[in-house]
Amino acid sequence: MILCSLCSFSSAKEFDCSKNTCKEMDSCSEARYHLEQCGLSRLDRDNDGIPCESICGGNRKKKK
Repeated sequence: MILCSLCSFSSAKEFDCSKNTCKEMDSCSEARYHLEQCGLSRLDRDNDGIPCESICGGNRKKKK
């Protein structure tokens, strides 16, 4: 429980809600923070829980 609360504090200290688009994000961690803490649901266009798939990966089509 303490660890989790420290992680949240660390993220909150590291990031703020000033960025609005994936192009502004510097990392997947920052994109996740904006999705989860700032409520920027538009960062997850296909609603799979992965924001900014160009940064965080996500469902990629397999080559045949």
